Amino acid sequence: MASSPKSKRLPKIENSVNVDVRKDSMTAATNKNSQLGEIAIEASEIVSRLEQVADGIPIADNAFNHTDEEGEPLTFPPLDSVTKLVMVSHSLAAYCGGLERPILQKLSTRFTTDTTRWISQIFGFLDCSAFYHEDHLEGLVRVTRMMLHYKYPRYLEDGALAFNSSLPTIYSSIASPLGIVQHLCRQLGLPLACVRPVPVNTHFGSQYTMDLSALQKMLADDVATGRTPLLVIADAGTPVTGHVDNIPRIKELCKVHGAWLHLRGHILAALALPNHQRNGHIPPVADSFTLTLGSWLGIPSLPIVTLYRLWDTSANLNRNKQVGASRESTLPLLAGLNTDHQGRRVLALPLWAALQSLGKEGVHTRIREDFLASERLWTALDVFRHVRVLSPKPGGESGTYTVSELISKPANIPLLFESTACCVVFQFTPELNEGEFLSKVPPYYDKLNSWLGQILQLDAPQVPIDICELENIGVVLRFCPFENATEQQPSVEETQAFVQCLEQQLVILRATIHHRETFRKLVEASPVLKVVDLPDWAGMGGVRYCPEGWEQLLTDQAKEELNHLNMALVDSLRSTDSAFSLGEDADGLMCVRFGMLTPQSDVEELLNLVIRVGQSVEENSRVLDSMSEIVKKGIETATLDLQKENEERLWQEGIMRHVPIVGTFVNWWSPKSKETGIRGRSLNLTQGVVESTENIYKYHMQMQAGQISTPGAKTPPTPQVQTPISGSHSRSSSHALRL
Repeated sequence: MASSPKSKRLPKIENSVNVDVRKDSMTAATNKNSQLGEIAIEASEIVSRLEQVADGIPIADNAFNHTDEEGEPLTFPPLDSVTKLVMVSHSLAAYCGGLERPILQKLSTRFTTDTTRWISQIFGFLDCSAFYHEDHLEGLVRVTRMMLHYKYPRYLEDGALAFNSSLPTIYSSIASPLGIVQHLCRQLGLPLACVRPVPVNTHFGSQYTMDLSALQKMLADDVATGRTPLLVIADAGTPVTGHVDNIPRIKELCKVHGAWLHLRGHILAALALPNHQRNGHIPPVADSFTLTLGSWLGIPSLPIVTLYRLWDTSANLNRNKQVGASRESTLPLLAGLNTDHQGRRVLALPLWAALQSLGKEGVHTRIREDFLASERLWTALDVFRHVRVLSPKPGGESGTYTVSELISKPANIPLLFESTACCVVFQFTPELNEGEFLSKVPPYYDKLNSWLGQILQLDAPQVPIDICELENIGVVLRFCPFENATEQQPSVEETQAFVQCLEQQLVILRATIHHRETFRKLVEASPVLKVVDLPDWAGMGGVRYCPEGWEQLLTDQAKEELNHLNMALVDSLRSTDSAFSLGEDADGLMCVRFGMLTPQSDVEELLNLVIRVGQSVEENSRVLDSMSEIVKKGIETATLDLQKENEERLWQEGIMRHVPIVGTFVNWWSPKSKETGIRGRSLNLTQGVVESTENIYKYHMQMQAGQISTPGAKTPPTPQVQTPISGSHSRSSSHALRL
């Protein structure tokens, strides 16, 4: 929430850090604290100015430019105190890069150690280490590199040559984005043959989760053929639909075949919910997983954290007797997973500041609100018959637990993952008969769902949704509170308002589908209306007004005139109802687009309106048609007159005048009369005649007989040639068209 710099200012940074860290820095440079405090104050004032712009509070013109290149005002989301603190901490992290190396190393070590300890306690992953990074996939890349060093001891020296005897293999579900494994191969120099896509369930379980029987067979076959299982990437919340793989079973398969299990997904946030069963030392849910805390907590620009288990060498007693570090303990260092305290960037500082400000309860509260937002919307949508919800049901298939019950009652991790929903994915579907199953919706319903999503984004933005497309399902609408840009989730009232808006649009969608069949039948029965297929139009459809007989004479000129007719028709219809709009088919022909209809709409009356208006526009355009016919016939008449006059001139002058050489002597002996020669022609649209043009060149003016009304003025003589044009003509023009 916005506040002025005077009413709410962030404290100086030395009041936020621990005392021992402050003492270490002060002993090295006593003037550093005042500089840190100044940076904190200035950064806080900048954040406050951004909030003033977001709230529309005028500030000095030279203080901040709050318009884009086109002059449009910029919009900024509201910031809470924690987000402000994180933004200020980025400035302080940049400042720390200029400190003396011993002081920087102490600060980086303390920030990283504290943050790792807090995160491991919050998410119940003890005996782990953390890697902080900005790129979403960097942690997975380095974990994979660590496993390459583990499986291939000569990988550091030989590189890809170490794979000659056995190819490393990475397993990933086909439901996961292909770009992830492609990125892994590019970064590590691995061939794509190292990737084994695992199919999803087809008969048992969710159709979005990994098929365990197929994975088990792949692992066994690869070991038998000499391949080396390296890494299995599983989903605790698939990228779009939020389903969870059978993680306990996958973990068992990885343990049998010596593969590393890496998890990702928003459901991992459920590990931060309090009071789930943690009696004694519980083994970690996976070997490593990625936490996108900034997205989950609604705080932008927080680093991404990859937690990975420490190597356990207690099983080998001989290794305990070794002097110095074991080989396994050096693997994270070889892979670059250890935090570089010698570097000039303190990536953990913004997250350290956020956790300091929120505390454990603050993290629990924000994650709990995320899950509750999904639960509320899922429950509200489940009552609609024409809405199919594709995301997992909160509480599992049996609905045993709610989010509130999970907090108050102990629950093991598999039940925790099964009972929480990180997103809500739904779509509008056709009405199904009892026992009927629908996989992918018809193509027209993809357009309807896209239209529905756009309407909800405009009319009910309090519940942010995205429009996605699933290959085997079609276009779907997705609400994911774990990807919300702000920490505030939709309230109960806002969710109810969103559902009411959705219900209103569902009525319109069902009415449109109900009227669509009648619409097509009436158009096909009409002699002047033609159905037009519009692939990207979600409304009732398109029709083209085409006078009878025109479809057999669609020349280029006829197409142009037909387009003008339909454009004029749309202009007239829009003055009656804004639901009409101009469309265009694949052939470039214009048509009238019908939008969505309500249950009270009369399709027959709407089509009759189009016919009546089309006939009116057609009648008004006949004046122009008559004019064009006159011009066409005038050209034909003028051509015949000129041809006839040219033949007469040849006979009058004699053929000898047109013979080469001889004609020159004849013209010298007997010069031609100045009055002879071919006269031009002009088209008089007023009288509908073709006239000769001798008056224009003789009197140097273009005037009609009877136009001179001044007393005593001479009227030009009547043209020597006047040929009337057959057929009716328009008298709306008083100009002559010279040919």
